[in-house]
Amino acid sequence: MREPAVKTTYTLAEAADLLSCHKETLRRAIHGGELLAAKLGREYRLSRRDLEAFWVASGGGELFEKIELAPQAAGDAPVALEATKDSKKKDEPEQLSLFPMA
Repeated sequence: MREPAVKTTYTLAEAADLLSCHKETLRRAIHGGELLAAKLGREYRLSRRDLEAFWVASGGGELFEKIELAPQAAGDAPVALEATKDSKKKDEPEQLSLFPMA
């Protein structure tokens, strides 16, 4: 059975709820060039990576837990899993990878 995929895109409402701010605050940041977003129809979609970059640039700390990609069968799409605090070995450097490198 496959593990549930980690959410990688957010609507404006979801992002505002996550950051505990108003949607208009994020809309202004998008129009001001501080926050990257894709516009699909009349709605914005924000990537997890861009949302965290905006949050850190605004003075916030780590927004999401570090994630790692699950092993995948040939032809399957990659599935990102939340990393547990105990899953990382002490001697390994931290690395955040949302997309597999080709």
